Amino acid sequence: MNVRGMTAVLAVAAIGFIANSALAETVSIKGHNHDQVQGKCDGTYFAPSSKGVYGCLNNDGSGIVCGGVGKYAKTCDTFRKAPPTLPSRDAIRKAEKAEQAKGTEKK
Repeated sequence: MNVRGMTAVLAVAAIGFIANSALAETVSIKGHNHDQVQGKCDGTYFAPSSKGVYGCLNNDGSGIVCGGVGKYAKTCDTFRKAPPTLPSRDAIRKAEKAEQAKGTEKK
């Protein structure tokens, strides 16, 4: 592979790494009170606990958790769905065996 090709591959890999590096972020509670979080939640909403913690786990796996005590009382932690991963070798072997079993059943 030439230098330009290698540079392009490394640039794409770096961009992908940076884009997926912020899976979680701490943000201000401003604009994320329990009514607002519940209103935007498209999954499971968790009502405020005795410590003031509330949040949402969306159907896509992303979510937000807000409140708490001390320094956490005025913050929210957001997280997004983790990017898909490639299947493991074991998962591929199992899928291949299942496909082979299907093929023998049809005959």
